[in-house]
Amino acid sequence: MQVGETIYLDYQASTPVDERVLKVMQEASVTLFANPHAVDHALGWHAAAAIEKAALQVGNLFGLQGDDVIFTSGASEANAMVFRTAQAIAERSQRTEILIGAADHGSILNEAKYSGFVTRFIALNDCGAPDPEHLKTLLSDATALVSIVGVNNENGEIADLRAISDICRSSGVLFHADLAQAPLAMDLDLLDLDIALATISAHKLYGPKGVGALLTGPGASGMVKPVVIGAGQQGGRRGGTMPTELIVGFGEACRLVGEIGKTERESLACIRDLFVRKLEEKQTATLVGTLECRHPGNALMRFQGRDASDLLARLQPQIAASTQSACSSGSIEPSHVLQAMGFDHQMASECIRFSFGRFSTVQQVSAAIGVLSAALELP
Repeated sequence: MQVGETIYLDYQASTPVDERVLKVMQEASVTLFANPHAVDHALGWHAAAAIEKAALQVGNLFGLQGDDVIFTSGASEANAMVFRTAQAIAERSQRTEILIGAADHGSILNEAKYSGFVTRFIALNDCGAPDPEHLKTLLSDATALVSIVGVNNENGEIADLRAISDICRSSGVLFHADLAQAPLAMDLDLLDLDIALATISAHKLYGPKGVGALLTGPGASGMVKPVVIGAGQQGGRRGGTMPTELIVGFGEACRLVGEIGKTERESLACIRDLFVRKLEEKQTATLVGTLECRHPGNALMRFQGRDASDLLARLQPQIAASTQSACSSGSIEPSHVLQAMGFDHQMASECIRFSFGRFSTVQQVSAAIGVLSAALELP
């Protein structure tokens, strides 16, 4: 995607809203504006029915039913609900510890920090994903929750969800996966994987900002504790008037991923691989990690001997990319993900995440390579 003179290579920070999603949202704003909780007239019924349809579309993408979907303001709120749920479990069981991935998203790290739990970190394996073997050594009768990021938002590495789920199930521990980045990287069936709780976000899969969901596996829905109590909406699981237009758009975005996701991932990986190959051929940068078990649009590149922040500044306004998660932008500290991978301050300061998506093209890759070469004063 190109906006004016800027080539957009920051899809893992946020995806553009697909035109097909915008269309259903615009239609909903005209015809489904009534309060979906208004039970005394037809317009309220129509809005509620549209939300039920969207919930089914979201659930279907993950092998679930519509009743398994709790709509939230985004993945961060859904993550907070997971911790409230863990706290309720701890009150009954006296479990005092939580285990989270060392490279988990900032919203998880901050929830853990203020949760009152003793937090222990699951180390990364050689690929940069949570290590199931290390998880085994950390689990104990004191563990209330295991929470990991299914697909890392910086290095793009895909966690072994099945192995981690099996370990948690055998230990009787609640398992949560932050899957915000996962729908564009892999097929997901939460029933098959036996994941109790998962969080997703619409704006990571070509839907609107401001809406996400907590997904609940078998038996988990009744455990959920809301952050927003409200007036009992969504069966008391999350209060507040539901934003019909956003939810309808979320549902359509999930429907599209389910329809074209596999083909899209294959073509996207080809574009990403071309970008990586061209940079490495020029000896401009090297890929952090490998192309195996990785988000098909992720290219975390290290420009050895170059300050990444300075380089990105020189690329403006031609290229949009990131030195770390958008949620951590502005931090003077190096990426905690790269630190968890064993990078020192200097190495971490040399890395830029380029991420590709639905509207990326080979032509944009070629143009981006040219811009980078000029900024680096390469032939």
